[in-house]
Amino acid sequence: MTHFLIIRHGETLWNREHRIQGQLDSQLSPTGLAQAEALGWRLRKEGLDLLVSSDLGRTLQTAAPIAAATGLAIARDARLRERAFGVFEGMTPEEIKERRPDEYERWQSRDPEFAMQDGESLVQMRARLSACVEELAARGYAKVGLVTHGGALDALYRIATGTPYSTVRNWPLANASINDIVVENGRWQMRGWGDIAHLTASEDDFA
Repeated sequence: MTHFLIIRHGETLWNREHRIQGQLDSQLSPTGLAQAEALGWRLRKEGLDLLVSSDLGRTLQTAAPIAAATGLAIARDARLRERAFGVFEGMTPEEIKERRPDEYERWQSRDPEFAMQDGESLVQMRARLSACVEELAARGYAKVGLVTHGGALDALYRIATGTPYSTVRNWPLANASINDIVVENGRWQMRGWGDIAHLTASEDDFA
């Protein structure tokens, strides 16, 4: 059995502007940097065996304080990246609706097979994320920290709970949240979701 603590990166400047980041990058905001530090305090004594991060800048920025606190090196894995949003990247939803209305409608329909120009579908993203998690579980690690993205987090929730993409999301994907999934013999189980208690705590609370 492998216990995964799955972490969304801290708030970025584009998060504040509601811009689609995809596989482009935006730096962590001052709030996001503080959130990353809080993650380090929170995870210092979790007994992680491995720390794996998406290779995008905002996740590596978030993983750095966790690595410093735990003494673990950051293993980079591109399979943990956010969905490739192609031509949508860098735009707000309002801009996408105005400039690419047909693709916007397909995107909003939640069609899992739809890939915007130069992007990837939900099915494709789900396949790479699932392969990454199951490969790590097969290696026999007891507890693994994964630093990833909001869309990736949504996909992992759906895999663990058997929730189809046709179901509108009513679970949080909070920046710097810790989300708890166990994988054993190919079976996924969600143990906890959306833990952000560390964001309103202090370092002394985790001393």
